[in-house]
Formats: sequence, C-alpha cells, structure tokens
Amino acid sequence: MKELFENFPVNKKLGIGLLLVMVAALIFVSKDAFLYKETIAKITTVENVFSHEAEGPNEEIEKYYDQEMTASVLNGKYKGKEITLKNTYSSSGINDERYYKGDQVFVSLTGDGDYGSIMGKKRDVYLALLLGVFLFLLFYINRKHGCMIFFSLLMNLTVFSLALWRYKEGVDMVAVAFVMMVMFSILTLLFAGGFYKKTLVALISTLVTTMLCYGIYEVALLANDRLPYEMMEYAVNPNDLSDLFLTGILMGSLGAVMDVCISIAASVTEIKETSPDITLKALIKSIREMGYDIMGTMINVLFFTYISGTIPIVIVKINNGYTLYHLIHFHLIFEIIRFLMGAIGIVLAIPVTGFFSVLLLHKKSVGERGNEK
Repeated sequence: MKELFENFPVNKKLGIGLLLVMVAALIFVSKDAFLYKETIAKITTVENVFSHEAEGPNEEIEKYYDQEMTASVLNGKYKGKEITLKNTYSSSGINDERYYKGDQVFVSLTGDGDYGSIMGKKRDVYLALLLGVFLFLLFYINRKHGCMIFFSLLMNLTVFSLALWRYKEGVDMVAVAFVMMVMFSILTLLFAGGFYKKTLVALISTLVTTMLCYGIYEVALLANDRLPYEMMEYAVNPNDLSDLFLTGILMGSLGAVMDVCISIAASVTEIKETSPDITLKALIKSIREMGYDIMGTMINVLFFTYISGTIPIVIVKINNGYTLYHLIHFHLIFEIIRFLMGAIGIVLAIPVTGFFSVLLLHKKSVGERGNEK
C-alpha cells in the first residue's frame, strides 16, 4: 500500500494551481450579482414562527411556519438597501422552500423598495462548487487525457444546443435525435479513446447496437397500445410527445451502450497486446467473461440512475393520495421502458462488440493459420 501511494504521480504545482483557480471562481460567483438583471438580495436575519397544522390526503400532519426576514439588496437601483421579506414553508417542503441567513435570493421589490417577495434562491455558487470539484479531479488525475474529455464534453454540449435550435426551427425531432446520436458517439469516443482501431470498433458497435434497440422499440410499440404520453412530466407540446420520448430512449441507450462497447474493445486490445498469439476460442471466452462482469454492474447502475430520478415525484404523488396502480400505469411506465431499453442495449452490446472486436482486432497467429491448412 505504501508503494502504491509513493508511485502515484503527484504534481503539487498543478494541484495548487487548480485549487487557486477553483477558489477564485467561487469567490467571483458569490459576488456576481452585478451581472444579473433580476434584483438579488442577501438574507441577513431570519425569524421563524409556527403558523398552523393541516392534514394531508393520507392523514399525515403537515406543519407550516412563517418567516420574517431582512435582507440587503446586492444590485440594481436599490443596492445596499435593507428590505423586509416574508415567506411560509412546510415541514415537508414539497411545494415551498425554507430560507436561511446568508442565502442569496431573487426578489421582486414593491413600492419604494422597502418590501419584496422572494422569486427563488440563487444557486450558482453550489453549481460552481460542484463544477469546480469535477474539473479539479478531472484535470488533476487525468492530466492531458482529462483535457480531451473536457473538450469532448464541450463539443457534445455544442451539438446538443445546435440540435435544440434546429428542432425549434421545425426540424423533425427523430431526425435530430439520430444526428445527435452519431455526433455524440464520434466526439465522445474519438476524444476519449483516441484515433485507434479499438475506437473504430467501439464506434461501429455503439451505432449498430443503438439501431438494434431502436428497431426493438418500434416493433414493441406496434404490438401494443399507445403509451400515455400526455402523462409525461413537464410535457408542453402534444404534437410530438412520442418523438420526444423516443429521443430520450435513444440518448439513454446510447450512454449505456457506449460505455460497454469501449470497455470491451479496449480490453480486447489489451489482451491482444499482452497475448498476441491467443487463439480465437480463448479470445471469445475472455470476451464472454468480460460481458458477464460488465452486464451485472451496468444494468444495476442503469436501474439506480433511473430510479433516483423517479423517487422525488413518486414520493410527492404518494403523499397526495396516488395509488400504486396509477403511479405504475401512468408515470413509472416511462422509467420502466427507459430502463428496459437501456438494459437490452447493454446485453446486445456485448455480442455485437465481441463480433466486431474479433473481426477487426484479432489477427490469426502463424500456428493457427498452419492448423487450418
């Protein structure tokens, strides 16, 4: 263990430099109110007073509290002025929010700016902190490779923004989704894996597997009744709800499939470099064993990912009297389908990537060619 830490590459200058940049960015974001058009105030004092109790649909007791706060305006016409704010919050916090001393909030001022109502909390500091930790770990641990990963992420965000812009102009959502799928695969795999044959294998396998998932989804959809798309959360346009859901299916499957494909392709490349004379039978067996390990963990990771995004809305609806049947039939059905399509993609990616790995990466040794004659 001691040798492991002694041999781990540590660059103190790089670490200190990244930490200084992160701290400077956090200080700037905490004082960037001047960049906002909306009025921002920092809460200086808070007084909480119990208001009343109310009974919920499941006979639970909800307690409500009134808050009276003073805050200092940080920008705009009334910068530096002390204002009074009021708020009501519940013990569960489902439909409201509790505020604390030191919070920065967006406010709408009334009259001469003596009073105001809170529009929401300013959260860019928390986002900047998470982003700073992510970038610090990415650059410090991965160095140049981390820079390539970050650049690929920026390129993917650019592609996503352009796709949304094209969709807003009236381009078909499914067509946009397929373009995004191809561009995401190329950018992610090339920048993360480099210009190697294993990257080509992973790219081909990713696109083929995702298209197979798309075909399975369309066949299953034809054989069943229409999904209750109108029950999707935050649905605003009833004309293309099915295309919107399909786009989510493709993107979700793409992420899971891409990870499996590059893992197997990279592992096969490593096997061939360390054991160039490995037989085809032994290589296929190794791929199968890798598939068993990857499949178990990736399917469970996919399950945890989707279920974590569902927990808040499920808890809210249960507290509001929704039955389990209603939740599954009208709401959880979408997460179940997303999970199943992603899981199918993971399972399919193993033989598909194994096939292309053997086809493109495996070169027969002299002994094998002699035995075939």
